[in-house]
Amino acid sequence: MTNSSRPRLFIIGGNFAGLSAARALSSRHFDVTVIDPTPNFEWLPHIHELISRHKKADQLRHDRQQLLDRAGHRFLQDTVTAIDKSQQRVQLASGQYLAYDELIIAVGNISLIEKIKGASEYAIPFGSVSDAERAALQLQRLDSLSLPERPVVIVGASIEGVEVLGEIIRRYRRQWRFQLHIIEAQDSVMPQYQGIDNYLKELSKDLDIRWHTGRKVQEVCKDSVVLDNGEVLASRVTLWCAGAIPHPLLAEAGLAPQGQYAPVNAALQSLADDHIWIAGDAASFSSDLGKQAYHALPMGALIARNINRARQHRELVPFKPLAIPSLMSFGEVGFLLSKSHALASPSLIAAKEGVFQANFNLLKLPRHVSEWYDLKESLMFSAINIGKLAKNTWTEGKLLHARHFQARSR
Repeated sequence: MTNSSRPRLFIIGGNFAGLSAARALSSRHFDVTVIDPTPNFEWLPHIHELISRHKKADQLRHDRQQLLDRAGHRFLQDTVTAIDKSQQRVQLASGQYLAYDELIIAVGNISLIEKIKGASEYAIPFGSVSDAERAALQLQRLDSLSLPERPVVIVGASIEGVEVLGEIIRRYRRQWRFQLHIIEAQDSVMPQYQGIDNYLKELSKDLDIRWHTGRKVQEVCKDSVVLDNGEVLASRVTLWCAGAIPHPLLAEAGLAPQGQYAPVNAALQSLADDHIWIAGDAASFSSDLGKQAYHALPMGALIARNINRARQHRELVPFKPLAIPSLMSFGEVGFLLSKSHALASPSLIAAKEGVFQANFNLLKLPRHVSEWYDLKESLMFSAINIGKLAKNTWTEGKLLHARHFQARSR
């Protein structure tokens, strides 16, 4: 404990889990600083909608400084390069050393893009609003060029890749000019559910789309992608939506084995140090827990609660994840994904949008006239898009149509 009346608490990472923890900690009782290399919190689960213009960049960003000012905490735009557990301090890229009493690590994970030859140079990842804007611009430019062929490659067909494909189709379907390749390492798309693979292909069967399942990328070049079977695919735009790996800081700090997430106890304390807490994607939990924002938010809040309880020498509370289904979109069709089954319906797009609007705007409730105006503009933009969807799908008799998919037994 420091000489200050308030324990010094640093949060590494200012996204879902980190901000959730910060907002749940009282500035009267803790001296809290959130450290993150970027100035804005971004709602990454919806950045794919920038491709279809169903979202604008400003609708997906909050200024971290403003969010933390409201909570009475500090924001430091920097990168943590090392954690010294024995000295209870972190080292920053700027050269500073900061001593802590309690440390929360919410660094998420990093893309596999760095592990594949040429991928970080020639492929566009989906790790930020800027990445998605760049992808949208490149696709728009390619569509406008007078070329005999316009090949596009999407690497990865998990939720992120499926959603990106859906937005490309939503934007360009009426005058489809792409030759699109989907590369997925598994033998089918979303194999955990029976029939989703065929359903997605059915929804896009009239378009020039080739599915390369059971294949991995060996190399990404300027105008091509090389697969593990030697096949070379021409590509004017390569979009990287494939997988994630643990942040290297976890292993470097001795909090996790090399290449693994950091193990925690039921209260989300690191097994390597009682003064370090792990939240969100960085944590390796005992149960099969998906890397989703709806788990990261309560994890951050619980850590804040347990730090308070530890300070009061009270028993820590275990994390009990709620069995909340996730929502996925494929253009104008929404999917509700649970452990036992999945549902697909255009009406679920409205549910997904409602979840986004509620949670995103709760992070920063309007206090000034300009903020109320921004909220009004965002809600009106959302309502217009949902109205167009309702009109299109009602005309086609699909609005209330639903498909059911059973989960495969594990």
